[in-house]
Amino acid sequence: MTETPSVSRRRLLAAGGVGLGLAAAGCMAPGSERRATAFLQLSEDAQAELQAQNQELRQELQSGNISRQEAGQQVSELRSELTDELVESATTEAESLGLTVEDSIIPPGGSPLLLVSGSESALLDYINVDMVAGITSPDQFEELRQQQAQAANQTTQPSG
Repeated sequence: MTETPSVSRRRLLAAGGVGLGLAAAGCMAPGSERRATAFLQLSEDAQAELQAQNQELRQELQSGNISRQEAGQQVSELRSELTDELVESATTEAESLGLTVEDSIIPPGGSPLLLVSGSESALLDYINVDMVAGITSPDQFEELRQQQAQAANQTTQPSG
């Protein structure tokens, strides 16, 4: 007697909802390759590490052991290090699922984004990766890239 695999109703509805969400976002247009923007999030451990570092630096600042500038620099360095690790891990995970990471954006103080492409099933699997907060259309990645370029142009142009 063969045993049929059981799938919870919640899991089935979630998978269906994800597929409909991807289709609505334009990630499932006809063709063999699909493109999507993946929003990444730090793990709970990384967030806890960042909070612990912030608390420790606040105490150091209050006791006068470091300046406000030094504390800010240390927090910025840790955040940058954790973000770089996140992008590296997310890229490795995407590649292990058969996805290609075409580009990435790390907005200042924001969550990183990856532009990924691959099969429909690989994109659906990628949504279940813990560090992936969500997936939307590739157009959103392009819009954010343009916004970053405009912001960079505004900061480099002399005012006057």
